[in-house]
Amino acid sequence: MPGVYIFEDKNKKPLYIGKSINLKSRIRQHYEGFREGTSKALQFFPQTKTLYLKPVKNDIEAVIIEANYIKQYQPRYNSIVKDDRSNLYLIFTNTPSTKISIVHATDIQDLNLDNLKGQVFGPYASGAVAKTLYKQLRNIFGFCLAPFNSQNRMCFNYHLGHCPGACVGEITSSKYSAHLGRLKKFLSGQFIILDKSLNQEIKTAIKKQAYEQANEIKSQINGLHYILSTKDSSLLLKLSDATDALQYKIVQKLKHPLLKKPPIRIECYDLAHLQGENYVGSLAVFIKGAPSTQDYRHFNIRLPDRSDPFAMRQIIERRFNHKEWGTPDLIVLDGGIPQLSIATPAIPPHIPVIALAKKKETIYFYDSEYKIVTLNLPIEDPVLNLFRNLRDEAHRFANSFHIKQRRKSLIS
Repeated sequence: MPGVYIFEDKNKKPLYIGKSINLKSRIRQHYEGFREGTSKALQFFPQTKTLYLKPVKNDIEAVIIEANYIKQYQPRYNSIVKDDRSNLYLIFTNTPSTKISIVHATDIQDLNLDNLKGQVFGPYASGAVAKTLYKQLRNIFGFCLAPFNSQNRMCFNYHLGHCPGACVGEITSSKYSAHLGRLKKFLSGQFIILDKSLNQEIKTAIKKQAYEQANEIKSQINGLHYILSTKDSSLLLKLSDATDALQYKIVQKLKHPLLKKPPIRIECYDLAHLQGENYVGSLAVFIKGAPSTQDYRHFNIRLPDRSDPFAMRQIIERRFNHKEWGTPDLIVLDGGIPQLSIATPAIPPHIPVIALAKKKETIYFYDSEYKIVTLNLPIEDPVLNLFRNLRDEAHRFANSFHIKQRRKSLIS
């Protein structure tokens, strides 16, 4: 059964809010993780006095209710155990030509939130969730990408039949604002109120003999009922549950002495060169198991002795001169024991680091006694696949930068 759960302290104050496609299984997972010392529940279980469960009909409802609860109660441990910077929001710009945008949490601080009251919805934990909701809004209700533009130019949604015509003057500003009110009710979880409102609008349209308008509203009601009842809608929670489960598995499989909680931000470093020339390095970042390309970085190597291990150490030293880039929960080095031994002293001691060697996909790291641990996971293991995908991204990014540098050197 899908739903939302809230861990509360003795004063009924929410400590942590979550959602799952299977409430019973997720609560058991939290409990077992706490008992084994590998779960984020370690931080809030000791303070928990009551557990509130809210079963829902489908995952769309769970996603929306969880986001609204987190926004309302701002539970402490939601911000501690998750990387808030990776959250996304759906925002309605508060202007006559209202637009709907997906915005990262890092960009929220640049907006005037006082002018956006009632216009910001979220947080949503992943791009998949935010983009799916965005598409559902477009497909069920429709909205304009360029409302009331001076040239009356048709937007892309209009060509798809998902725009009420604000871009070409087929709807007034006040009527379009009322139309957007439906979308906001949907994102606020006011499904029953929205359903009643739409049915009332149909009756009004029929009385006015506006049958085309009545058919459009009926189509919206059918779309709303479909998305709130279809079994296929469980995909969102499956994605969310799978991401969380993979992060737990990283902790359980590695058993790294410094890795106490599921890693949200994982960084990987790689090098590229041609016989020692145009030596460059790269940093690739995965957040919640997905590439965060805006956080990728590249480096020109400045060493007289351009050996791989020392080059790796240099880019790490330079990376940690930038506190504004955030703090990784786990670092992956492309290489083996030499890279691990030389680069580790440059990494803050509280950050776990592993090396991934290409030949046999062997993982190396130091245990609590500073002895090398060797780990070989099955080739199909999802944790190993995540590390390989991250390493491949770092490798691709390093190679693309290396090619650019070679072209520059040939021209000069």
